[in-house]
Amino acid sequence: MKKCRSLVEKSVDWCRLLAGVFLLLFIPSAATAGAANGPYVVWVNLDKSSGGKRIDKIIKNFANKKSTDCDGQWLRGPLLYMEKRPRLITDDLIDDVFLKNSSSQMRNLNLALKNYKDDGMMNSPGLDGVIIYANRGNARMMGLTTGKRKIETVTFEADRSLPEAADIEAAFCALLPPITRRP
Repeated sequence: MKKCRSLVEKSVDWCRLLAGVFLLLFIPSAATAGAANGPYVVWVNLDKSSGGKRIDKIIKNFANKKSTDCDGQWLRGPLLYMEKRPRLITDDLIDDVFLKNSSSQMRNLNLALKNYKDDGMMNSPGLDGVIIYANRGNARMMGLTTGKRKIETVTFEADRSLPEAADIEAAFCALLPPITRRP
């Protein structure tokens, strides 16, 4: 009887060991379970001219490429809110925060980003940040990570009328916020 019990206990140990090896080797998603997809970013273009439409087209094409990869940051289900922008994130709010440096409006923007819930998505509430293009003064792209107060800026060379596609893509990648939402 003791011999049978000992064999059963050893069998159970071997089964547990094999199950653990199987999980480690054959289910790589187990290592990323609970990780948030993203980043989820709002794109706002304050340039309403034909040049601004060109910038939008470059961003849209770049974000829709299957191989889009900003040094590993644009891999796990990114989402770019471009045409379907959250209702509270208006051009006026973006102008106040990014170009007029309004601290009260920055609070409003951070709240709008943090509390946004897309009814069509099964995700945790919130967006990870916003990236904008503005051409008043020098052409530039700017970004803000949700919950932060520091605005990052990439300024384009002043000797060109419109930035090149590669420059726009590089600036977008440089400004892409980290994932701030909980999984």
